[in-house]
Amino acid sequence: MVKKIAVLFILGLMLLVISTSWGRTNGSMQSALRGPDVGGNIAYARAGAIWVYSGGQSKQLTAGPKDAQDKRDAFPAFSPDGTQIVYTRIDEGFSDLYKLSLDNPKNIAELTDNRPSVPVGQVEQPGVTEGYNTQALWADYPAWSPNGEEIAFTSDVGTEYPNLRIITPDQSTKAPGEKLAGGLDFSVQTVEHLSWSPSGKKIAAANYVTDGRVGQIWSYDIEAEKWTALTNSKDGAYDPAWSPDGQWIAFAMREGTATNIYVINTDAPTWTGDYPTPVQLTTDGASRSPAWSPDGSQLAYVALKEVSFDLYAAAFAQDAGSAPTLDAARKLTDNATIDAPSGLSWGR
Repeated sequence: MVKKIAVLFILGLMLLVISTSWGRTNGSMQSALRGPDVGGNIAYARAGAIWVYSGGQSKQLTAGPKDAQDKRDAFPAFSPDGTQIVYTRIDEGFSDLYKLSLDNPKNIAELTDNRPSVPVGQVEQPGVTEGYNTQALWADYPAWSPNGEEIAFTSDVGTEYPNLRIITPDQSTKAPGEKLAGGLDFSVQTVEHLSWSPSGKKIAAANYVTDGRVGQIWSYDIEAEKWTALTNSKDGAYDPAWSPDGQWIAFAMREGTATNIYVINTDAPTWTGDYPTPVQLTTDGASRSPAWSPDGSQLAYVALKEVSFDLYAAAFAQDAGSAPTLDAARKLTDNATIDAPSGLSWGR
């Protein structure tokens, strides 16, 4: 339990530093900056608020923190029909899942209830059997199932480190949801950055061991209740995103100090070894958080090419017999300072 509290405290502290270093967004709920229209809507987090890029313009959907101690929003994920976004709201030592309607962002519903039942600072007071720290729980990395009937997320309810769970979008009881273990030992392992296969039968995640080993991309087979490793990167792989046709998983992979976007083929018979061969798509050394367009023809990602993480989109191309590439990358935002760890979601 001590290890878990320490890790979660560090996570919360990192997110606090990120959000406070950027500060609050100013002015209108809609950015005056315009970029190219790439079709659909791309959700992202910025300065503790949820934003959406649509029609060449960015619009702020949630209010964001009033100060360094206020709540912060992260990890947005579109519903399959593109009408709703589920996201994480990070509070003091815990977090919960919320969802909003794109046409009315003020229409917000809470899906989990992880707020401790005792006030902060009562851990050592007589009569308090479980203090704030031990009751505080986390709900992160939500991902909508392709049929829109379930939401996968990570939660440390009942385990040392966050595990994979599933709830329904109309979660009214605010119960922990169904736990999907699949043989992982969540006393030493954890998963993050979830992505469903278009068939709804598998979930990709970044899985890492908490004793310092690097993370890798894994796939969880829901029916077989089994995890399978898909990468064996020396320096780590994360941020998986399943393509709409099911053939590819885009992800970020680190090599030394460089992080770039790669794809792997999910068709096991095409592999030449125990793992699919990663194909590198970006070369800037500072790209992560890929997200597919709904038709699979484009990839969005965030990259640090100048002074801040900004949003980019490029055409995903594959000619017969050749490796896939990203072509004609376009910068969509300017100095937006996007929260790269929160990832992106591309809705209709």
